[in-house]
Amino acid sequence: MLAREHRENLERFGYVKLDSYYRKHELEALKVEFESLIDQFYNETELLKHSVYPSDTSDSRVSHAMMISEGQSSFPKVEHGEYQQIDAFLQDQNRLLSELTGHKVAPGSRSLLNYQNYFSGSKPVGEHFDGEYLRADKEQDGIEFNLIEGILPRFVGVLVVENQNEGKGVELIDHKHHHVYSPRLHEGDLVLFDNIRLRHRVPTMEKPRISVGLRNFDHIPLHFARTENDFLPGAEYRSIPEGFVSEDADCQARFHRYMSEEWPLIKDSYSSYV
Repeated sequence: MLAREHRENLERFGYVKLDSYYRKHELEALKVEFESLIDQFYNETELLKHSVYPSDTSDSRVSHAMMISEGQSSFPKVEHGEYQQIDAFLQDQNRLLSELTGHKVAPGSRSLLNYQNYFSGSKPVGEHFDGEYLRADKEQDGIEFNLIEGILPRFVGVLVVENQNEGKGVELIDHKHHHVYSPRLHEGDLVLFDNIRLRHRVPTMEKPRISVGLRNFDHIPLHFARTENDFLPGAEYRSIPEGFVSEDADCQARFHRYMSEEWPLIKDSYSSYV
């Protein structure tokens, strides 16, 4: 459970840092299990299903992302049941999310498990929301991009597995108050942040860093629209610096439509996930 000071920090700043959330042997188990999960599921079949997301692989960074859930889902995901530490991490995340939202996370509610391995001199990751990018435009620099329409999880958790950069890593941007938070995150620390209130990015890493993130795409998500042209019928929207979000839009129906009508047309060229 979150302590009172954790809740106060989340309310005041939009994020909270949980020191030494995982111990060394748990971090090692996560790393081993995720690399095994990658070997098992990172293939063209799963990419075309949209249960795993495109990998960003270069000389300085490797990232992988895939959907998992505690129970069965009508949406694409991979089966992770044999990976005990990953399953424990997912259950931890869902307990925190249930506590924060006041609603129990359904067993079939999927979370995106994201593994980021940065090497020395890795390129930065541009400022972004985490979410299902239904439509987005990437800038010519290959780093920054503009989200046009998406389904956004309310909270994001990032666990640091290794970090040789004196805690440097995630930067959280509060556009409303024109402020950037740079929490120092060391091995075993978890940062949990409000994905609607804050954007995030990763600067160039001078030394190696590994992180594992989780964000639940199906538990009370918000619909994002850059302009009013993409509002869903019958939904109420409010303005944020980057566009508009709706808390009552039917994101499940929107994603069903995306998977049945839009995904088949773009799946062979899909490459927009960061």
